[in-house]
Amino acid sequence: MIAKLCAILLCCFALILNTKTMETTSNSQITQARFFIPTSDKSYLNAVDNVKTFNKQSTAINSSLSMPGYDKYQKQVRIRYGLEKKARDIKCSFCVIAKSNVGYMSSLLENIISENRFAYDADSLHKLKKITQDTTMIVELLLAENLETGKWLWSHFLKTIAIDNYGGCKNGFKSGEDPFEGDRLLQTGVSDFIDTCKREKNLPETAMAPDFVSNNPKGHDRFLNGLRAIPLTTNRNHNQMLALLYLTPFWNDQSELLSRQIAHTNVDWNVAKQKHLTEVPATRTFFENNRWIYTPYERMDHQLLLVRIIDARLYCHLAVVLRVYEKQLTAGRFEPRTLRQTKDAIADVVQDVLQLTAFKDHFLVSVISDLKTKSDANIEEIKKMSTEVKAKANEVLNKLHGSSGVDRLGLNVNQLQSSNELTALVIKNFKDYMNELKRICLPFEYRWLLHFLDLVKWSS
Repeated sequence: MIAKLCAILLCCFALILNTKTMETTSNSQITQARFFIPTSDKSYLNAVDNVKTFNKQSTAINSSLSMPGYDKYQKQVRIRYGLEKKARDIKCSFCVIAKSNVGYMSSLLENIISENRFAYDADSLHKLKKITQDTTMIVELLLAENLETGKWLWSHFLKTIAIDNYGGCKNGFKSGEDPFEGDRLLQTGVSDFIDTCKREKNLPETAMAPDFVSNNPKGHDRFLNGLRAIPLTTNRNHNQMLALLYLTPFWNDQSELLSRQIAHTNVDWNVAKQKHLTEVPATRTFFENNRWIYTPYERMDHQLLLVRIIDARLYCHLAVVLRVYEKQLTAGRFEPRTLRQTKDAIADVVQDVLQLTAFKDHFLVSVISDLKTKSDANIEEIKKMSTEVKAKANEVLNKLHGSSGVDRLGLNVNQLQSSNELTALVIKNFKDYMNELKRICLPFEYRWLLHFLDLVKWSS
């Protein structure tokens, strides 16, 4: 009976994957990306699984690991789903604790400003360090698996960092202004999230009560002790993180990462470049004046513009790769083995883009699904995919120009060059671009910016 059930489930998973590849990109579902997300590290999974939340019915992640008859994809999807559910529990419990910490931190800041001192007493310093560490842990936990963070969490995180580094940020604080009270996005975000957690049974009905945490000291301590046991990096340089979130590495685009021409294409990047240059002074002023402490999301136009430019460039690179592949298939220049190797190399580079961009893009999930499941020599499917990718590139390019329906991506593929050499070259160009982007964002990753902008929607 169990064997039959497992066989049926295997067929269902195959049908799900194949059905998805037959859908148009606009109908693709983000949940299918679970097939392409690497399985989490077991020590991380176990540590997350052991965190005791305020939810008495908390999900157990590792119960899915021992079920017989499951292939690696089924295990991966089940583990991922369990992780998402448990992470939701953890995030809900932390939100209640964060809400209770706001009053303490507001009072602490008020005392520091009114007494005109830049140091904390030992007890306050210890408690503040713990709050900063715990908030960092939550952010790191969610980002480690590209799980949805939310703007309220980032706002709370940034204010915690600012208060912890009061000496370096003191010019950004003003007497009589409470950075927590004045941030309506944070206040509303926390309240709405707790309400959602209650509705979904991740928190008890009493969670919104002011004394909920103080009345549950054992639950509070168990939760935080479990959180601190997760093997994550917490000694990040927050100044470098802030610099990335407010685009400091991109203010002076000397290498023209955002505007130089892409080989085998004809695209006008001048409009995107000018928009970026126009935004830089405003972002610089906002950041250097420490306005982010009070309203971290007051101006995000520049960040969203930069992401759109990078998306456009990634799609243009992919359009070149697929056009070369399409032309070479049509010319019949591939041996079967070379055909498989080339298609795998293209799928690998799409997987790299997905990881670089935190699996935010439903469209790319559809592309990699097609590459993984379609026949190597199916020219019509490759032509369709190539056309869709070019259309997507044009769509983003038109948004940059404030237009629609214009073919802005000209592709110039040199057919006189060796097929294998040309394929290898355009894939290398694509990878080189991603590596350059990664270097600019170091020591953090580009996906931190995407999470900060709340563009990653991986939530159970």
